[in-house]
Amino acid sequence: MSQALQKPTYDPKLIRNIPALSLSLGLPESQLISIAAQADSLYRKAKPIIKPDGSIRQPYDALPPLKAIQRRIKDRILKRVDYPLYLTGSLSGRDYRTNADQHAGAKIVICEDIEKFFPSTSRDRVLDIWLNFFRFSEDVANLLTNLTTKQGALPEGASTSSYLANLVFWNQEPRLQAKLVRKNIVYSRFVDDISVSSKQFLAEEDKTALIAQVYGMLKRHNYKAKRRKHEIFTSGRRMITTKLMVNSKPALPSEARQNIRAAVHALEQRVLSGERGSEIATELNRVTSRVGNLGILHATEATPLKARLRNVRQLL
Repeated sequence: MSQALQKPTYDPKLIRNIPALSLSLGLPESQLISIAAQADSLYRKAKPIIKPDGSIRQPYDALPPLKAIQRRIKDRILKRVDYPLYLTGSLSGRDYRTNADQHAGAKIVICEDIEKFFPSTSRDRVLDIWLNFFRFSEDVANLLTNLTTKQGALPEGASTSSYLANLVFWNQEPRLQAKLVRKNIVYSRFVDDISVSSKQFLAEEDKTALIAQVYGMLKRHNYKAKRRKHEIFTSGRRMITTKLMVNSKPALPSEARQNIRAAVHALEQRVLSGERGSEIATELNRVTSRVGNLGILHATEATPLKARLRNVRQLL
């Protein structure tokens, strides 16, 4: 296993003034400055996300003037960062399955959830990314910060936010990951979910020290772990990270697969009873997506469910 320091890197030409930023984004300076000045008011609430523990996360959707600018910031700057493999959230070719796969076959997996991650990602933290990671000039960094934050925090749901989320620990996470690699411990982060694992059992004092190192990194950046979500799994029982079992290879837990089968059955019954309209169409799309995700990990189980959904679609 390589012990080289794996850190995010950015190689394109540095942006040292507002005219250069305007040229990089292909947008007029006046538009960037004007939209940045009113950015806080250019969001609408998206559909709330209800988490399994009952807590609610409120994502936001940027309104068109800001949304278009954020898309260019994402495409022309943030996507040009080379992100290390231990970062798996919302990056091309990586997802929760990529994250889980790194921990497959471990003897122990420790999972931590960062408390109120997006609201806790302050304007100062985002400014630090633009100023010290990208090394853009102060005026450029301040303008980009205004364009990518909402009322002093990172807005969940904005197209730029997941990329910035991957960079919040840019100056310490690589050192922590490298230190753990030297101890044959795997570290990964899926946005606000941190997972560490070992293919060897760890003594209690080693587990305590490991957790303390993760908590220390969070504390230094004014985050804290959600203690009620702290979990330690060992290979003697089911081990789960980012909602997938990782005892051997990434797999959906049996109850999740059962819930998908139940959703298909419930949809069939509704259609057979005569329900039609936009609500049924929306539910069909939702269930189809769930079955598609099942098929990625459990193709044999998903195949008959896909056939049943095709029959439902023919009835509509």
